[in-house]
Amino acid sequence: MSEFTFKAIIYKDPEDVYGPCGCGMDMATLPILLPRAWLLEEKPHEVDEDGFCVGFDYRRVSGFSCSRVFEHEMEGDEYLANYSCCKECAEKAVVQGYAIWSKKEYPMVLR
Repeated sequence: MSEFTFKAIIYKDPEDVYGPCGCGMDMATLPILLPRAWLLEEKPHEVDEDGFCVGFDYRRVSGFSCSRVFEHEMEGDEYLANYSCCKECAEKAVVQGYAIWSKKEYPMVLR
């Protein structure tokens, strides 16, 4: 398992159907915050290999998010909201080391 500086944060709640997962095998039901550094600097190559968070999340692509918040700061780090994946991809990302399970609830401001 590799150790990555910036990790995606996966929330177990609230579960909803956000669209198809990037793996193409299941529906994306878990909200995720992606590190902004993955876009500005470099993301782990495992992210691309696994197709992590490349699904068609309706909140991101159609603009239906009530708050329309796409950037979120938490504990000094910047994240991008409105990404999602299925449980299997989430578990794989955690095992690969580029994501972690959140111990907190999904931020209310992003709902």
